[in-house]
Amino acid sequence: MHHPKLLRSKCVRSAMIPAALLCVIVSGCADQQPTGPRLQATGPRLPRVARINNVPFNKFFVAWSQSYSSSPIQTQIFALDPRQDRQYAWWADQSVLSFASANPGRLYINGDEPDQSCIAPYDYAGMYYDFVAGVRGADPTARFSPAGFAEPNYYCCPPSAGEACHSSMHSISYADQFYNAYVRRYGVAPPVDEWRFHDFGLSFAIGDVNGWWSRVDSAAAWSVSHGANMVLGAWGFLRWSEPAPAYREYLKQAMGRLMKDKRINGATYWSYEPWVASPRYLVNGDGSLTPEGQTYVNPLTDIPTGVKIVGSANGRARLRWSNTTSAWAAEAEFWVQAPGSNSFVYRNTELVAGPGANQTPFVVFNIGDRVRGRVRYYNVYGQAAWSSFSNIVLLALTEPEADQRRVFRNLPHFCFLRLC
Repeated sequence: MHHPKLLRSKCVRSAMIPAALLCVIVSGCADQQPTGPRLQATGPRLPRVARINNVPFNKFFVAWSQSYSSSPIQTQIFALDPRQDRQYAWWADQSVLSFASANPGRLYINGDEPDQSCIAPYDYAGMYYDFVAGVRGADPTARFSPAGFAEPNYYCCPPSAGEACHSSMHSISYADQFYNAYVRRYGVAPPVDEWRFHDFGLSFAIGDVNGWWSRVDSAAAWSVSHGANMVLGAWGFLRWSEPAPAYREYLKQAMGRLMKDKRINGATYWSYEPWVASPRYLVNGDGSLTPEGQTYVNPLTDIPTGVKIVGSANGRARLRWSNTTSAWAAEAEFWVQAPGSNSFVYRNTELVAGPGANQTPFVVFNIGDRVRGRVRYYNVYGQAAWSSFSNIVLLALTEPEADQRRVFRNLPHFCFLRLC
């Protein structure tokens, strides 16, 4: 998406108690607080989630720019540069051939949005064939990607045309026509190491991340069914004119879906600095990150709030919390202080599928255990900071008899909260 023409023309997220019911005894006084939890777990820990296809975060999420930069965000430019992972060129001219000979094994993007320039898929198939043949002559190990295809839009359609034309001239339809034309012309499928699609969510209502993702998901499915993974070659919600906090939540939700989809090799944001139709750029003129840039560099900063232990029958308890984002899954830890111990030790971890989940399954503990827990968000690249620890509960089998209740009422250290 060299220059997003469509946008240019428009200006463009302990007490022992008899048995029957579970009651939770909550610590009620400061002098009864246990020793703080030791951060070394005493039980086996779950392994960290593996990265997608071993692509580091800073190479998965890059941004289009007018010049190359490796920090604070790695950029992609519309040119050849040995420092970037993917090269860009329309033609296999001498400069490209010399670069290919000197830099074997690179991946080349052949042009940008031919559908926006109304180049017929048949003609672009010929251009791509010539480009691949030329570069392979200089470097037989070179890899290739056709140009990124634009999302459905009115370009190259008659003024009175509707959505049917917009879809047929762009995106998956154009890619399909290109693929079929190449097969007809050359008798084989086009040599493709990555497919590229562009999507700015232009046709979706502000905040409709689900709608946007549905189309990206379709493009990824089409890509793998045609021989290669996909790169979201240009993206960002350029017309979603929400305040920065809301936009950053949409950005996180989108990034979460992109990074965990193994059909997608990367995503290139538009744009790094102020540029054509880039109201949500990532870096200011002085090199500092914009609010959007801060999220793009590290979207995993939110912390759940209101973390609380709740109970049920048979010595079971669960953690609940309030979410501060709808972008991520959650990881919950339970810590236990056994009867007679003066400290808490790690018990177990529950990974809670997300996004949006706000409680763990019930976990079984020993009667007399004092339990507390904490929660943090995680994604395929890492984990955010932990929440504060929850309240502390003492798990017991029964509600006390009436005379026992009177005794316990006279003690300042505990209160009974009946949850069963």
